[in-house]
Amino acid sequence: MKRILGIVVVLVLGVTSLGLAQRRAAASSSSGGMGFFHAPVFVWQPGIVKPFSTGASTEFNMRFVTAIPIAIKRTTLVGIIQWTPFADNGAGGKANAPAFVYGPVVNLLNQKLWSLDIDGLFAYGPAATGNSDYTHKFLLEGDFVLKLGSMVDAKGQFNSLGLYVFYAYVLSGLPSGLESKDHMVLLSGLTLPLAPWKR
Repeated sequence: MKRILGIVVVLVLGVTSLGLAQRRAAASSSSGGMGFFHAPVFVWQPGIVKPFSTGASTEFNMRFVTAIPIAIKRTTLVGIIQWTPFADNGAGGKANAPAFVYGPVVNLLNQKLWSLDIDGLFAYGPAATGNSDYTHKFLLEGDFVLKLGSMVDAKGQFNSLGLYVFYAYVLSGLPSGLESKDHMVLLSGLTLPLAPWKR
């Protein structure tokens, strides 16, 4: 597990460093371009996760996102670490193993007070069987964000405060024979960029 976490951290830091290096190089060049990777944004998204599976409980979800806009219009690459620190694993312990989610996010609509995105994401996390095994999943997700900071004309970092509702449908990586509702997950909570910090 430590090895997996180390690999993910190295990948996120590597892509982040590459994006920053490209930004510095572009700033010093006469072309003024940003390169393929743009400056990353780090976001904290505490909230809840609600699986629609029979008997599944709603849990607090700790979620940190690295979002890297790229040169493809309206497209951002994300790397996410999330876990449910208070979930019960059914054996007297906590089911708080982290999941790693990554992939492209495409903005469909971006209005002053709300935005709507669609994602095709890969997830590497605990298996649905409840044991300690990890499995790969692929999911489609629709993301709605209500821009609370813009609504109240907040200043600085709080201008980016938002309320998110994400609907995910897991296409692969689950045991066969499950009902359609077992593939559905709803995530909601607050979103606040941690860096770069706005003044």
